[in-house]
Amino acid sequence: MISETEAARALDPRGQGLAPRHAVAIAVAMALMTRPGDLGDDEVAAARTTFGEAELLELTLDTMKWNAQKATVALGVDVEVRPGELTDLVFDAEGNWVRPR
Repeated sequence: MISETEAARALDPRGQGLAPRHAVAIAVAMALMTRPGDLGDDEVAAARTTFGEAELLELTLDTMKWNAQKATVALGVDVEVRPGELTDLVFDAEGNWVRPR
């Protein structure tokens, strides 16, 4: 878990107060969510020097996964999630997803 202070820093669009690696990840994720076609050369270069190919793929896929619901929410056709319904979303103490058996 992160503190409220760390969460607020993560939402700072300039990434101020974050470790450089985290600031680059936030910049790339924000660009992918808001303007993927305009991801700039500087952002791509920073991402490629900061992360390996597998890490960039994971960052991209995670960003896409967690934003897949945007269209349904925007259109008001999303389904309310009730406690206990998302039984396949289980995380360990470090926040890693645990595959259901």
